[in-house]
Amino acid sequence: MNYRGPRIPLPPATRALFVVNVAVFVVNALLLGRLGQWFAFSGPGLFDGFGLGFLRVLTYQFTHSFADIMHVLMNMVTLWVFGPMVEARLGRAGTLRLYLWGGFAGAMGHLAVASVQGLAAVPLVGASGACYAMLVHAACVAPQARIVFFVVQMPLWGLAALFVGIGAYSTFIELATGYGDRVSHSAHLGGALLGFLAWKFGWFVQWLDVGDDRPGQGLLARWRAALRQRRAERAHRAMAQQEMQLDAILAKVKAEGIGALHPDERRFLDRVSRQKHGSRS
Repeated sequence: MNYRGPRIPLPPATRALFVVNVAVFVVNALLLGRLGQWFAFSGPGLFDGFGLGFLRVLTYQFTHSFADIMHVLMNMVTLWVFGPMVEARLGRAGTLRLYLWGGFAGAMGHLAVASVQGLAAVPLVGASGACYAMLVHAACVAPQARIVFFVVQMPLWGLAALFVGIGAYSTFIELATGYGDRVSHSAHLGGALLGFLAWKFGWFVQWLDVGDDRPGQGLLARWRAALRQRRAERAHRAMAQQEMQLDAILAKVKAEGIGALHPDERRFLDRVSRQKHGSRS
């Protein structure tokens, strides 16, 4: 399988995420980074504004430092390349959910590692956690897709493994020395883990706008299938119980004659007869 990249225009969810990220970056640059101060995620910041600080779990995912254009550029390239692959499987709503939950998992990964170091107040911005979720999910969906990384062609699973491996080692360095490069690699790992789990357990698939012809099953599809199975099992049990009762009544007729039947047994026989031969009014 050779993957040649997304076609223009991008699918709707990927396009919306791309446009929002770029727009927020431009506005943040015009405000000389003030959006980064307001929208950044941190442990203590969650409790600002009578609980409104919890919105920073969302806002940080669309905010990049205006002084580091490579950060937003790399994240947007990741979104541009892998977003369409994800959206082909998850649909519009599922892609948005994967992005947002990937960002949430990234924030939790950052908070966990930063708290261990006593640095829970270190702010976090950027879509890296969400984009790692996209990358890993796409790699799970199409592991053998070929992609060119700089000048090296490799399977997509290899690229994902490379980046996750770098993130794991860099997180070890974070724990050992702190945030020397000002990059929260633990946020990358949190997003990558969410992307893998979403693929493994079929999260976000066929939830709203993905039809039954799409691969995989999501929560709603599994719930419907389980409901149909329970109904079939109940019908089977009722049929088996009816057959057992019918056998017992027929044995009684054979042994004692039809006059020995109680009224409720006669009604049962009449009902079964109508079911088998069809009732007429």
